[in-house]
Amino acid sequence: MSLLEIIAASRPAAQRIVGGLAVFFGLLLITPADSSAQGFGNRPALDAASEITSFKGKLVASRGMILTIEREDGTEVMVQTPDSVSQLTFTAKALPAYLRPGMLIRFKANLGPNGAPMEPVSKLELFAPVNAKLLKGRERENYQPGVHPSKPPQRGNAGPPTGPVTVVGNLMALTPQGVALRAGNVPVQTMTSPDLELQIRVNNLSLAQPGDAVQVRGFYQPPDETKVKAESIQITTDRVYGETPPPNERRSRRSKRGDRDKDEAIESEDADNANSDEGKSLGAPEAESE
Repeated sequence: MSLLEIIAASRPAAQRIVGGLAVFFGLLLITPADSSAQGFGNRPALDAASEITSFKGKLVASRGMILTIEREDGTEVMVQTPDSVSQLTFTAKALPAYLRPGMLIRFKANLGPNGAPMEPVSKLELFAPVNAKLLKGRERENYQPGVHPSKPPQRGNAGPPTGPVTVVGNLMALTPQGVALRAGNVPVQTMTSPDLELQIRVNNLSLAQPGDAVQVRGFYQPPDETKVKAESIQITTDRVYGETPPPNERRSRRSKRGDRDKDEAIESEDADNANSDEGKSLGAPEAESE
């Protein structure tokens, strides 16, 4: 019996939650600061003399709230992180092998008149938890487990939610047929498209490495363009998480079979350890020790 079948067998067809929202497997129903951008050192807040800058480059190093970025023209720039945690993003592709039960995921869906998704989910985002106190307004909905309509439901509307929604929860299982997650206290399952995209999207630097591509938008105090207060920072990489690492190029063709087996065992152990550490950064629970 598959994990999804076990989940379906062990849960009632529908469960009620606060507010009357019920989620059926494969079906969603409704039942009857101001910004104080500071400069470096003791500089005052940015004023009318500040200039807007936008550039691309690559990450050189990071320490605390300061990133060193090499611009495309070769100039190194010190960049202070944005005031809003949601404006610092690291994105990368992932494969199903990278996923672990309990990881936080979210996806967008468009619900029809009966509350069911109108099409299979085409993209899953894996993300790390964020302190809700650092978020404003409806930003919190992207990090809090649940089913969040893009438009708040009208008062007195007892019908099923329709239109765009964001579903947030902890991963239970992913199969070629669909994804199962727990959105708060409610299990949810829906179909996924054959070309499902998995994207890591975190608001910290835990997975960033020197050489990763960076795009910055922010402000500087003329004439010094090498010290920037960021309004937004986007970091991307060509690494694919969950991808099998290439064989060790150092291995000699004349190596004995026993040495090759030993090297492969070490590589496999290192890869497992790396995946475990990466999983922790995305909120996957640690395995209980026996």
